[in-house]
Amino acid sequence: MRTRLIILLSCLLLEAAAAVASRATPESKNTSGCPDSCGGISIQYPFGIGSGCFRNGFEIICDHTTGGTPTLAGTTQPVPVNLLSIRTAEARVMLPVAWECFKDSKTVNASSDGDVRFNSDDVYRISNAHNHLVVIGCNTLGYTQSQRSEGNGYYSYAYYTGCMSFCNNSDSAVDGACAGVGCCHVDIPPGLTNNNMSFEQYNHTSVLGFSPCDYAFLVDKDSYTFRTADLKMDTNTMMPVWLDWAIRDNLSCEDAKKAESYACVSANSECRDSYNGPGYVCNCSMGYQGNPYVVNGCTDINECEHKEYPCQGICENTSGSYECKCPSGYHSADPRNIPCNPNFPVAAKVVTGGFGEVYMGYLRDELQPVAVKKSKIDVKVAGQFANEVIIQSRVLHKNIVNLIGCCLEVDVPILVYEYLSNGSLDKILHDSNRVPLDLDIRLKIAAQSARGLAYMHSEITTPILHGDVKPTNILLDEDFVPKISDFGTSRMITIEENYTSTIIGNWGYMDPEYVQTGLYTSKSDVYSFGVVLLELITRKKVLDPDINELLGNFYDPYAKKKGVIELVDQEILEEGTIGVFHSLAEIIVLCLNLDVDLRPEMADIAERLQFLLK
Repeated sequence: MRTRLIILLSCLLLEAAAAVASRATPESKNTSGCPDSCGGISIQYPFGIGSGCFRNGFEIICDHTTGGTPTLAGTTQPVPVNLLSIRTAEARVMLPVAWECFKDSKTVNASSDGDVRFNSDDVYRISNAHNHLVVIGCNTLGYTQSQRSEGNGYYSYAYYTGCMSFCNNSDSAVDGACAGVGCCHVDIPPGLTNNNMSFEQYNHTSVLGFSPCDYAFLVDKDSYTFRTADLKMDTNTMMPVWLDWAIRDNLSCEDAKKAESYACVSANSECRDSYNGPGYVCNCSMGYQGNPYVVNGCTDINECEHKEYPCQGICENTSGSYECKCPSGYHSADPRNIPCNPNFPVAAKVVTGGFGEVYMGYLRDELQPVAVKKSKIDVKVAGQFANEVIIQSRVLHKNIVNLIGCCLEVDVPILVYEYLSNGSLDKILHDSNRVPLDLDIRLKIAAQSARGLAYMHSEITTPILHGDVKPTNILLDEDFVPKISDFGTSRMITIEENYTSTIIGNWGYMDPEYVQTGLYTSKSDVYSFGVVLLELITRKKVLDPDINELLGNFYDPYAKKKGVIELVDQEILEEGTIGVFHSLAEIIVLCLNLDVDLRPEMADIAERLQFLLK
């Protein structure tokens, strides 16, 4: 009994193995022993050379003894293969030209429809994307047909496509022109299964001497240009034609996945319904490459080794993709496409203020320096940041610093401005290594700064109050052209609302009227600008402990019309300039007047200063 049981189990195992073997598909076989090329053309499964190396319909013939060109199997004459692509599911082959030649004006002497039976297993379709149909001859109609009609259709085929070519005389056709004279061409529909052609016969009496034959053929659109010599083309000519191939099991991807013959056998492969004709094709999944028609044929792409996968930082390959990160101490909004820039080092810091910190940097091309303003992590400061962006987006003037952009992809928001190499007027006037400034430069700084403020007050639709006019917020470029900056506390006002009670200025430059009433007007900016003018001609800082003495000493000598020269910076005292200083003193006194109504407008101040500059 035990022996019989063992024999029975053995038989069952053999039957099971036989059943598995009977269901095995060619794609699950080991193709390692199959030729992988012929005549320099790569041959990959489902194509193959030799028994067991190809899927049905995809056999390739190759004469290895001569290293010859690969050809399609089962054809009535050799069909050379130029390319077999697994990735695009295309093949490029050479197909013969169809032709008919006339014995006399109405009698055909010989002909060929061009059909070589290259698609007996129905795996190919003529590519309508890459090919068109060309007809050459005079008084010639050539066409092709495909897909036999079903039912009671009048015509034998589902559709016909072709064109007619005409010639008036031997000079009618022109090289390079294929528009109906000696040559015509037409796009083809999808679904063409073969290359056989037909002709309608017309009287050739007047054209036999220069056009004895008619020709029709499919051809790669980019590979053929008509020449008049082709009116007597060699009848053995072959043309390059693109074929779309697919697994034509009359199954869509959805159904094929359930079938034992499913061709997409590699892990990390995907199925796609065919674009041209029934069936499906297989592709490796995104991030993988290789042959999806063989087991383990799709392998991971190491994107870090290929330039077509961008990374401006450190590239790290992952399964099916890759990561691109900036190294420690660097950052980028998109390190795959935007270079990594160093985080703000202490050495790059150029100024620290109430808003945050300002650094020098460079734009991506490293040719244009910029000033990078980084805000503090503070709700109140964040509001100033937003306000500054709004204000700066509404002003454009040569004496107002230009906002290049803002960046939100970092821990705290930053603003990017044009870089002004001479820094702030405060630094120029008061640093220990202060820069020499002659009277002309100071007058230019004064006049153009006033022009920038006047633009804000009266030359735009919605006036803007700066709110914090001081030497620190007047920046200078390499030519000492001044530009008003720092609009974090600025406010836009309407004609009806000419003041605000929320501006925070800087003590020493602050309008006394605002301190007492809480009302800030354009005349408050005028007061602050008067203090800036005073610092500009005296080179003394009003925020020093003796601030009251400076302002007090200025008022008294001017009222008594004496002693003004004693307050002026000795560096700019020159013969014949006393009148200029008296005029400047008059402007300063008007700006600093405690009666707001007696202060001039910024436009008036700018005009006066421009006159002094001239």
